[in-house]
Amino acid sequence: MSISKIAKEMKGKEGKIAVVVGTVTNDVRILDDGMLKFTVCCLRATDNARARITAAGGELITFDQLALRAPTGSNCVLLRGPLKAREVYKHFGKAPGTPGSRQKPYVRVNNKHKGRKFEQARGKRKSRGFRV
Repeated sequence: MSISKIAKEMKGKEGKIAVVVGTVTNDVRILDDGMLKFTVCCLRATDNARARITAAGGELITFDQLALRAPTGSNCVLLRGPLKAREVYKHFGKAPGTPGSRQKPYVRVNNKHKGRKFEQARGKRKSRGFRV
């Protein structure tokens, strides 16, 4: 999770601990004056994210430090990434090739199975020299 998303979620929740079960990454799109002073508990943080959080006056703690500070979990904000970030969600919805569909078809990626009789992505057939 990027520090810009953490900063957006923690706005108005100063004094609370942001808890991320994952990696905290840097985001160059947020300016240093937009950084808030907050405490983040995470599994791992990149070097640039760690430097920016500590430069803004915040701190990074581990989960065992969190257990000592807030054993009941009070004053903690649980954050998570996007729910539908898996690649498989790109294939769900209306069938590929139907009008108005933006879904990704399942195609074979093995080099042995390319040709006229094997499925190719819709709209890409003419550019690859296939006849419809």
